[in-house]
Amino acid sequence: MANQNDTAPGAWKLTLLAATLSTGIFPLAAVANSDGQTIRTLEEVVVTARRREESAQSVPITMTAMDTGALQRFKVENLDDLQYFDPSFTVSASSGRANAPVYGLRGVRPTEAVAGQDPTVAVYFADVVLSPAKGSNLGMFDLESAQVLKGPQGTLFGRNTTGGAILLTPKRPGETVGGELMIGFGNYGQQEAEFGLDLPLTDTFALRFSGRVTDRDGYQKNVVPAELDPARLNGTRYGGGDSRSGRLSAVWNITDRVENHTILSWDDMELNGPQGILQAVRPGSAVASNYTGNPQPSIFEALERARNSDGYDIETSRLLPSEVEARGIVNTTTVDLGDNTTLKSILGYRTVEAYEILEVVPVGIPDINTGFQDVEMDHASYELQLLGSAFDNRLDWVTGLYWYKEDGFEHSPGNVFLAVNPDNPFMQNSAAKNNSYSAFAQGTWSFSEQWSMTAGIRQTYDKKKMDIINRTPNRCAMFDEQGQALPVDNCIYRLSESFNQPTGTLSVEYKPDDRTLLYLASRYGYRAGGFNIRATRPAEMEPFDAETVMDLEAGAKVDWFLGDWVMRSNVAVFQQWYDDIQRTVAVSNPFGVPGSTVQNAAKAKVFGVEIEQTVSPVDNFSLTIQYAYTDPEYDNWSDPVTGDDLSDTPFSFTPKHKLTASMLYSYPLAGDAGILDFAASVAWQDDIWINSLQTSVHIAAHPTDVRDAIQQDAYWLVNTSLTWNEVLGSDLDITAYMKNATNEKYSTGGVLLYHSFGSSSKVFAEPRTYGLQIRYRF
Repeated sequence: MANQNDTAPGAWKLTLLAATLSTGIFPLAAVANSDGQTIRTLEEVVVTARRREESAQSVPITMTAMDTGALQRFKVENLDDLQYFDPSFTVSASSGRANAPVYGLRGVRPTEAVAGQDPTVAVYFADVVLSPAKGSNLGMFDLESAQVLKGPQGTLFGRNTTGGAILLTPKRPGETVGGELMIGFGNYGQQEAEFGLDLPLTDTFALRFSGRVTDRDGYQKNVVPAELDPARLNGTRYGGGDSRSGRLSAVWNITDRVENHTILSWDDMELNGPQGILQAVRPGSAVASNYTGNPQPSIFEALERARNSDGYDIETSRLLPSEVEARGIVNTTTVDLGDNTTLKSILGYRTVEAYEILEVVPVGIPDINTGFQDVEMDHASYELQLLGSAFDNRLDWVTGLYWYKEDGFEHSPGNVFLAVNPDNPFMQNSAAKNNSYSAFAQGTWSFSEQWSMTAGIRQTYDKKKMDIINRTPNRCAMFDEQGQALPVDNCIYRLSESFNQPTGTLSVEYKPDDRTLLYLASRYGYRAGGFNIRATRPAEMEPFDAETVMDLEAGAKVDWFLGDWVMRSNVAVFQQWYDDIQRTVAVSNPFGVPGSTVQNAAKAKVFGVEIEQTVSPVDNFSLTIQYAYTDPEYDNWSDPVTGDDLSDTPFSFTPKHKLTASMLYSYPLAGDAGILDFAASVAWQDDIWINSLQTSVHIAAHPTDVRDAIQQDAYWLVNTSLTWNEVLGSDLDITAYMKNATNEKYSTGGVLLYHSFGSSSKVFAEPRTYGLQIRYRF
C-alpha cells in the first residue's frame, strides 16, 4: 500500500464530508478513501441552513454551528456565550437589561429591543421564531445543535431579517430508555442541575423530558450610603438570580409515512439587576439641576464615588427585579408523499411576560429616576412547506406559505425627579397588533457534479397597528401639529401601516473535488418598518420605513491535508449595501422624560472578510482560529430636523477586528480509567462604541474626558474547562471550568443619555466565574 504522502490527489476524495463547525472543536472520525485506506477527517455535524439536512461544507452560506458536545465542553448556556465562538456575532443588553438582548451580525443590528421594531437577527427554536427577543436566550439547554447563519435571510425563514438567523435545534426523544443528569456548583453560590430522560412508550410513540435549574448570588454589591438607604439594602447582591426551564417532546409515528413531533416548553428567569454604574453627568442638564436642587447629596458626589469603585460596587435605593416567563408549543407534522416529496406543517405559539425595574441614573437617591417596564406579548405562526427532489435528484426544491401574528403591549411607567416634583411620574404605553404573510420558493439545480446554482424568492406582506399613550397623571405628553398638548381624556395616537417587499437569493457553486466548495452568492433581506413607542410629536408618529440589505459574498470551503495534518480553510469576502437603516436616536422631551425618535438613516456599506482555519495534527488535538474584519460606513445620513450631517456616526457594538480561537485536547488514561478532555477558548475584540442612541453630533457634545462613557476598550476573554470522561470506566463525567479566567472588566451596554437627559451609565459583564459539574449518563 502506498504511503499517504505519496498518494495522488485524486485518491484523497472522501466518501463523507464533515460539516463546518466554526468553533473548530471537532472529534475526529476514521473514513475510507477511494483506495480503501483509512484516513482521518472531521466528524460530520448536519446543518439545516437550507431547510434540509446537509453538510455545511457543501452550503454556500457562511455559518457557525456547535453540536451537543461542543456546547457542553465550552459551557455555552445562552446566546451571549455563543458570540465568543463566532467573531461576526455580537450580543448586547438593551439599556443594560439582561432580559432584553440585542443581536447583531456583520454590523447589522437594531438599536434596541423594543416593541414596534423587528429584530435584524431572528432566533428560531425548532424552526419557529422566538419573538419578541425577551426570553430568547433562556432555551439553551438539551440542544442537538446551535447554528448561526450570516447575512440576509430573505427566502427560507419566516421572519425576514437583514442580519442573519440563529437556529436552535432541541434533542429528539431517543429510541431506548435512557438519559443523563447533571449537578453543578460554583462561586457566587452557584447551584445548577440539568436532566434529560428518554421514554419510548411504544414502537411508534416516544417522549423526552428535560429541564434545567440554576440559582446564583449576584456579582455586584450595593454600597449605597446609609443616609440614602431607608430600605436597608446596603450589602445586597445584584446581578444574580434563578432560572427554571422545562421541556416535553413527543414523537408519534402515526404511520410509516406520517410523523408528528410536539414540543412543550416553559422558561422562567428571575434576576435582581444587574445595575449600571454612573460614568458621566453633563453640567447644566436636567439631571444635574434636579439633583443639585434636591436636599439629598449632589449627583456629582455620587459620580465621584462611582469613578473610584471597582466596577462592581453599585448604589441603588431599591431592589431591581428583572423577570421574564416564556411558554411555547411547536407542532411539526411531516408527511412522506413519495417520489422524493415531503409535506411539512409547522405550527408555533409562544407567550412572553416580562417585568423590569431600571435605575436610569444609578446613584441611590430614592424616587428620582426609576423606570419600570411591563411587557406581555403573544405570537403565533404557521408554515406549510413542500420540499423534494426531481430530475434524477438534479433539482432540490422547497416552496411554502407562511403566516405570523403578534399581539401584546409594552407598558413603561417611570418616576423622574419624583422626590423633587411628585406630580411628574410618566407613563409610556403601547399596544401592538402585527400580521405577516409570505410565500416562498427556492431550488438548487446541479448542472454537473462540479457546477450548481441556487435561486430563491419570497414575497412578504406586513400589516402593523399600534396604539401609543405617553402621559403624566395630569397632562398628556403628546402634541398636535400646532404644538398643543392633546387633551388628557384623548391622549392616544392610533397608528396603522402596511409594508411589502420581494426578497431572494442567488448563488453559483463550483466543486472541483469532494473536498472543495467555491461559491458566489447574493442575498436580499428586508426588515419591516414600524412605529416609535416613545413618540410625542406628530413628526415622531410617522411610521419609519422598512430597511433592506443586499450582499455579494465570495467564499471558499476547503478540507485538505498537510502531511498527516487534517486541515480546514474557510474564507468569505462580502460587501453589504444597507439601505433605509432604522436608527433610534435620543431626544429631549418637554416634560424631562428620556425620549427617542426612529429615523431611516439613508444608506451605508459594510465590507468584511472572515477567515477560519482548523488544524488537527493528531487524533486527539484540534485547533480553530477565526478572524473577522468588519468595516461599516454610512454613505449619507442627515438629521431630518436640523440637516446636520450624521454620516460619520460610528456603528455601535461593531468591532472592526475580532479574533477567536478554540482548542480541544483529549488524553486517554491507562486501562479503563477514562479520558481527559481539556478545552479552552480565547476571544479578542477591538474597541467598540456602545453609542446605541448617539449620533456623531451627540458624540461631539461629549467632552474628551467623558468619551469613554460611550466606548469599550479592546479586551481578551479566556474560558477553560477540564473534563474527566467515563471516570474509572463508569458512566460518570466530571468537569471543572472557569469563565473569564483573567477577570476582564468590560461593558455589555447601559443607559447612554449624556446629550439628551444628562447622564451615562454602563452595565459591566460578569467577572471571573468557576465551578464543578458532575454528569451521569444512564
